[in-house]
Amino acid sequence: MTQSTVRQVSKRGRRNRLTAVAAIAILGGGFAINAWMDRGPETKVYEGPVAGQLLLLSSDDQTLTLSIGWGCEKQPELVARESAGAVKVSLRHTVRPRFCDLGGYGQITTHLKKPLGTRTLNDATGKPAVHFDERNLLRPAFLPENYYPYPAGRMVQLPGLAALPTDTPTWASGYRLGTEPEQGSLIISQTLRNSTPPDGRGASVNGHPATITQPDPHNGPRSLTWSDGTYTFVVTTGGPPRLSDAELIHVAESLG
Repeated sequence: MTQSTVRQVSKRGRRNRLTAVAAIAILGGGFAINAWMDRGPETKVYEGPVAGQLLLLSSDDQTLTLSIGWGCEKQPELVARESAGAVKVSLRHTVRPRFCDLGGYGQITTHLKKPLGTRTLNDATGKPAVHFDERNLLRPAFLPENYYPYPAGRMVQLPGLAALPTDTPTWASGYRLGTEPEQGSLIISQTLRNSTPPDGRGASVNGHPATITQPDPHNGPRSLTWSDGTYTFVVTTGGPPRLSDAELIHVAESLG
């Protein structure tokens, strides 16, 4: 093989290698472009206020529980940031890309490193976080047969039950018949507010005027409402089966 032929072969080899490298570069660039075009939005994590939700401070002054419903995201987390004079609470939301489910309802908790004590409890906005102190929560000494507290973490709710106020300390405790979710239920709410009972059938709870209301006598819940001058209480039965008026009054008069 002559030197001229060797030079020509060498040139062709270099050209082939350059062509191959260029092809790989273009192909790789194409994959990169396609990957970039196919890339969905990233998971978003952000924090928001707890305002508008029911918040409970436990009797040991160290656990916060929030009742919340959510959708199109992971179950939110309750976050507490502590300083010497204050505790700030917020909701951490995690929204995954191209994902949306039916969401859920539940109670979420967070634990403080030390009791709240005299420190202020603030929302992420810097405003006071409205909360109910469990030490003031009355509980029934009487429950109808086979009624048990809702499982931990479950949302206390009934279809057709009016929303509870969130601008003043409020909490609701739930009980249900047996262990099946479709069985009868009993919800007791306590709100730091003195209010006149709504129109309904007249009743009495420990000498306080009360009313029994049931907007839909066939399907809706039935409620017993009264005030002791400081708190407004509502005892609600959902079903079927529903508790009788006498059973509602018995539960109400056993609160202590």
